[in-house]
Amino acid sequence: MKDLKYIAGEISKGKNLDINLEKYATGMCSFYNTLACIKLAMNYYTVYDMYNEQPVKEPLFNECFEEFNSLVAKIAAKEDIDIKTVDDLRNKITGIMESVTSFVDRLRIYEHALNRIEYRFRDDEFDKEYYNTYLTNDLMHYILSDKDNVVIHSKIAEVVGQLPMRLSRNKFYEYLRDAFSLYHGAQKGTIDDFAYSLKTTATIHKPEGFDEIMPEMHELVGLLENADYTSLDKDEYKKLHDALQIGAEKVTDLADYFVLLAQMVNDLYTILLTGGYTVGEVEETNLAFSIIEQIVMAHNGKDELSEDILEDFTQFEGKQERILSVISQCDYAVDMVIDEYKEEAEKCNLLTVYEALKKVSLLQSGSDFVELEKDKSSEEVPQDLYADEVCESLIDDLKTFFESASVPVRRAVMATLLSQLPVFFNNTDEIQNYINVSLMQCTDEAEAAATVEVLKLIINS
Repeated sequence: MKDLKYIAGEISKGKNLDINLEKYATGMCSFYNTLACIKLAMNYYTVYDMYNEQPVKEPLFNECFEEFNSLVAKIAAKEDIDIKTVDDLRNKITGIMESVTSFVDRLRIYEHALNRIEYRFRDDEFDKEYYNTYLTNDLMHYILSDKDNVVIHSKIAEVVGQLPMRLSRNKFYEYLRDAFSLYHGAQKGTIDDFAYSLKTTATIHKPEGFDEIMPEMHELVGLLENADYTSLDKDEYKKLHDALQIGAEKVTDLADYFVLLAQMVNDLYTILLTGGYTVGEVEETNLAFSIIEQIVMAHNGKDELSEDILEDFTQFEGKQERILSVISQCDYAVDMVIDEYKEEAEKCNLLTVYEALKKVSLLQSGSDFVELEKDKSSEEVPQDLYADEVCESLIDDLKTFFESASVPVRRAVMATLLSQLPVFFNNTDEIQNYINVSLMQCTDEAEAAATVEVLKLIINS
């Protein structure tokens, strides 16, 4: 482990590249391969166990899971796999997850809107004195109780997203324009990603294939989308609330399954990319493959899974952490070789290995759905006008959406979007003033009561 760190340091100095490039590549491939095998074995068992206990009824997941099982069965049997089939499956899962996330975004907006009218149908006594006198102080204390600016900004965003929304639309658009002006000088891809995240949050973006998948969820979301939130009676509220609960449970469970499946596909991808460049046999890798093979057999109904398998997992304790510690100290050299020593790597016939390692570093980055191949144009730095034009396009889309949205839904979208913007306050007085104005301009007692409940939960968490 110490050797790999030393070799990475030597590469950074350009020393003995003819020897160090190969040693580093095989060392990193070995670590990544072992890590991926351990993770795959553990996640595969988790999904297998969950799947058997409560089978997933969503055909989309079952289809992807069976595709994955056929691939992992081949690797367990030491058969060759066309890496394109793994890439295709990963892209398929990513596309489906975009739609699942889009449902989550929609439900979050309707939950916000329903939460603000819940107290119309409850008998709880509203504590006006606390709302008018003490809430602002409690919120300011909560926000400023930490010295870390990153944490403070996170708390501000959290509070802004739950305060009553009483901004005029023009003032709201002004905040959006200010936010995009901070992206002047940023890469095109960074600007596009920011706009995309805001559009998905605002539910004004539909991923490709969104209208074709999960018809039950479309029916459920349609019910929430077409409701008149300004004049609901108690029965209508309960109907929408129940629909929201059912939808939230369904997509949350499905999202959990797809995240685990994506992680397993990433690990399978990693194993394929690094398998030809590892050094010798590793005990943990052999054990992981043994576990994977047992699960494949059990899933295909050819054998029962032994209870002893849980004992096998104890041998992995602490291994992932140690491997990740080494990787985190040494992985910087991959980019360095590709950027600065490409010719040397090519001469040693190692460029393909380093390009594979670059891909592997993304697969193991913790961003399960990260793009592996980015459009080169996304790295360009456009003129400042580009960010402004992207912002105006977003505002036009929001204006169209707001024309047909009910007031509670519009306010939910505005509050949620504001919570995603870079902090737009210059000092603590501005924060306090924004909180005071938001609270005082809310004359709807039901909304005020709901606000107190949500904000108390945040403060006390």
